[in-house]
Amino acid sequence: MNIRTLTYFVAVVEEGSISRAALRLRVAQPALSLHILNLERELDTELLHRTARGVTVTESGTRLFEHAQDILGRMERAREDIRGYAAAPVGEATILMTQSIAKVLALPLFQSVQEKLPRVSLRFGEVGTGHIPTQLRARQADLGIVFKPLNDPAIREVPLVDEDLYLIGPPAARASKRKRTVTLEEVARLQLFLPGRPHSLRELINDYARKQRRSLKVIAEADGVPQLKDLVMAKFGHTILTLGSVQDEVANGTLSARQIVQPVITRRVMLCRSAEVPPSRAAAAVEKIVLELADKLVADGLWPGRQVTRPKSSKKP
Repeated sequence: MNIRTLTYFVAVVEEGSISRAALRLRVAQPALSLHILNLERELDTELLHRTARGVTVTESGTRLFEHAQDILGRMERAREDIRGYAAAPVGEATILMTQSIAKVLALPLFQSVQEKLPRVSLRFGEVGTGHIPTQLRARQADLGIVFKPLNDPAIREVPLVDEDLYLIGPPAARASKRKRTVTLEEVARLQLFLPGRPHSLRELINDYARKQRRSLKVIAEADGVPQLKDLVMAKFGHTILTLGSVQDEVANGTLSARQIVQPVITRRVMLCRSAEVPPSRAAAAVEKIVLELADKLVADGLWPGRQVTRPKSSKKP
């Protein structure tokens, strides 16, 4: 077992096919198959199930895949350390975020990285917040954005932005200048579409409702922001989202938004990464840009929210 074999094995698992992995690695398919077979013989266990449609990973293969990702990640970080910090950051950085955050952050982040870090390849992953801590611990991503403190010693977290929640309704419900807010008591009388449990947004809304002893009328659940907006546009009911999730629709009049008050419902957006291993130079540089960009977007009114005070140690990741 060596670095080349582990690299080959990871590629096969990620592609789900030896033939596709061979194309990606630019090696002959028979040679790649032989490497995997020799690895299985060396470890005396079956790592992959071969089928006509490709390969699936066995339990042993899954464990090796996790070890291989960790080893290869450490090798890459070692290479960058040896290259020295005088040169510009080089490599790939993966950041995970939800659809609502991607709508506000993804494009300006890509543009900033292109401008400031031309040798860094930025990879976006759009996933639910519940999956992000697991992928950070497994070294499957460098950075992630979640909506509540994780209180996990294996993960370093820094506050980004505080966002308030809004009642989102159809255009006919657009608030006049005299009615731009709605109380939680009023929201509780409406038919609502909300994400299902344990979605972080649903849990936050439920916590506030419980504290106010309100019962919400949830008539259907949908975890995707586009689906929630479509249901509201069809005038079946209302939903609760951040203003950043619906800025375009509110601007063009296809949706309305009223801030929820009494009480104001606020969620804190957190930037996270592994605390167990140092980030690559590329990831650290992207982290710094995310922190600076969040403040700028809020100050310019492009990210509806409030700036937060961060620990001094987070100013220079």
